[in-house]
Amino acid sequence: MSGLDDTSLQRLQRDLQIQSFDAGSVVRRRAEPTHQWVGVFSGLLLLRGNGERPSGSNAVAPGGWIGEDGLVGAQPWPADLVALRRSHLGFLPADTYFWLRERSLGFNHMLLARLEQRMRLCREQLRAGRPGSADERVAQALLMLFDPLLHPAVGQLLRITQEELAEICHLSRQRVNQALQRLSSLGQLRLRYGGIELVAPQSLRVFAGRGETEPSVEQSLVAELEGGPALDGRY
Repeated sequence: MSGLDDTSLQRLQRDLQIQSFDAGSVVRRRAEPTHQWVGVFSGLLLLRGNGERPSGSNAVAPGGWIGEDGLVGAQPWPADLVALRRSHLGFLPADTYFWLRERSLGFNHMLLARLEQRMRLCREQLRAGRPGSADERVAQALLMLFDPLLHPAVGQLLRITQEELAEICHLSRQRVNQALQRLSSLGQLRLRYGGIELVAPQSLRVFAGRGETEPSVEQSLVAELEGGPALDGRY
């Protein structure tokens, strides 16, 4: 984590616990108390059986963290947290999480940025319509997994199989394959051995039903000066 002062970084390094899980292992079980913040160093996690979340927000790729909502609200895990492949994970105790939140400005900046981005992406998915077509669901999931704020260690190449993506999107592997072939033919991504390379994120946003972005501050001010509506009325 960047932006931490030396004292905060030392506390983080001291208390962070590293564990490895084989593919199919249950990392945390549904209804189990949330006592730790879970980060993915390598691998892929899925909140299995939680159909309430928009496509893609139920998965955690490298660089991502999960469980802060349970820590803050003293809520149990809403579904089984499962390792879709062999994964190396970090577990930060709740006491350390709250210690960092109280004392580290850099840690709070990081938390706020991730929270705002997650809310924005989920709002865009809901605006586009849920669940949407299978192609849109695949595109939405990829946008979430490739997001540099939520999963900074992914970069331009996401290590994922069609079976894993199918489980994340609640689709068959065959349907995911069709969607990926279509996205590839449109030049939005490239299919690599064992992974997917993102080529045109803005084009993928349009395909996922997110082509209309929220008005910027400048656009809102211009609309007000011209006597028009500052917002589109949806959000």
